[in-house]
Amino acid sequence: MMTKPPTAIPFESIDPVLTPQGHRIRPLVDGRENGNAPGIDVCAGGLDVPAGFIANPHHHVETDVIVLVYECGDEGALTLFGENLEFEALQHRGDVLPIQKGWPHTVVNLSLTAPIRAYEFRSNRTVVVDNPLLPHLRAIAEDRGREFLAAVHGRAAMRRPGVGRLAPLLAR
Repeated sequence: MMTKPPTAIPFESIDPVLTPQGHRIRPLVDGRENGNAPGIDVCAGGLDVPAGFIANPHHHVETDVIVLVYECGDEGALTLFGENLEFEALQHRGDVLPIQKGWPHTVVNLSLTAPIRAYEFRSNRTVVVDNPLLPHLRAIAEDRGREFLAAVHGRAAMRRPGVGRLAPLLAR
């Protein structure tokens, strides 16, 4: 049953929320009863990932995810995934990355100056749930993320404040 007529939702019109992964996401299309598209069975979020950032490793137990990068530095957006984050996928503007439910992953912004802006589409009603962290992969995420950042920018860049640091864990 349709409850609300479709309307365009500008990226900046929704305030971002801090995720357990440590980056911010805007719940652009939220199908929960109190959301802006009640009853819709897919959702979309707008990701904001700061320069030089490494997200906390996590997975989505119940939802498949598609990430569409629409803005990033020339270095790209790197996703590490797998049981030990052993695989990688590098995205540039306009690239789409499908992530099946259950895959452990993290994102690394390889730019030291430009944020990543991306749309994340999921097979559930909201982007603010189904993000369990995987603390046993934190050290691997930080090591591999720093490895890629150093390969792109050199070891000296790693001494800049905040570069190549894993997001802090949020108090629950």
